[in-house]
Amino acid sequence: MTTLELNPIRMMPGKGGRLVPVACDFKCGFDRDDPRWERLKLPNHLFAADYSDFEQEINQLRTYQGQSDVYVINDSGTVLAPTFGGGANSAVTEALGDRAIISSDFGGNPPYEKMHDVARISFKHWLKQSNVLFVIGGKSNNTDIETTFRAMADALRDYFNQQGPVPLYVVIGRGGPNLIRGMGAFKDTLDALGVPYRMFGFDSAMSEVVNYALATDEWMRNGGREQVAEKMGISG
Repeated sequence: MTTLELNPIRMMPGKGGRLVPVACDFKCGFDRDDPRWERLKLPNHLFAADYSDFEQEINQLRTYQGQSDVYVINDSGTVLAPTFGGGANSAVTEALGDRAIISSDFGGNPPYEKMHDVARISFKHWLKQSNVLFVIGGKSNNTDIETTFRAMADALRDYFNQQGPVPLYVVIGRGGPNLIRGMGAFKDTLDALGVPYRMFGFDSAMSEVVNYALATDEWMRNGGREQVAEKMGISG
């Protein structure tokens, strides 16, 4: 391997009472000029470089500061989940299943400009089909929540101004520095746009927040989207 990333690593009980490390998110790159990688008998499609337009646009934003890892799970999904942190990404992606449009990790304390671009590109490609915008992450140590939330809220406002409103429900679950100011900034924008929302702080279990997003998507699929559209004054 030329590169190897294990993030997160969790521990499970093993034989004799020892704890065994488990890689919950494994990424690597092989030196394919070295024939030893062929011993693993990996399928060829793992090495295909067939990226969607969305993935290519996001990948162009890679910088020294902030993550921009994305993968399209289901281009017909209905939950757009910008996720912060490898652990959150693993848990959320597994729980949402094929309802998730993308798997993502936008952590690493991205600056406002980068987060705004990430949100702008995500909304451009996926917001129209989304029932739920699900902004989720664990309790951050270093990511400025106000900066990331303000950038995403501004990008959402810009989308509505340029493309027109879409019936949408926003679910947010987060913790970390400047959380209250960040939620306040997002709330002000959502109130101004007339978009319904529910916010959860760091004292809420992530599994329960994911379940709430799933239940919201189910409600939107079964008549809720029409109710939201009517409340927002969206015709047709």
